[in-house]
Amino acid sequence: MPPKNAGTPATSGRNVASELAFLTRALKAPSLAAAVERLAERARTESWTHEEFLAACLQREVAAREAHGGEGRIRAARFPARKSLEDFDVEHQRSLKRETL
Repeated sequence: MPPKNAGTPATSGRNVASELAFLTRALKAPSLAAAVERLAERARTESWTHEEFLAACLQREVAAREAHGGEGRIRAARFPARKSLEDFDVEHQRSLKRETL
């Protein structure tokens, strides 16, 4: 059986910060790399379980990927200009009803 504190940075000789930096780069998870220290501190403060901490880390990365994924696809499409429904001139297209939009 391993010693009780074998996984802690002070007794294992591991540099956890550099290990996390390497792993987040390998997984291409820059958002997680930026947030892991803050999430770890919150987990310690709020006494999260390991599973809760892992879920928070994964939620952070998924949210970032969802937010940036759409942006990347819009850039890849090379639209000449960015437009939204709020910018649409309903008066110009009279066959559409404002309520329908």
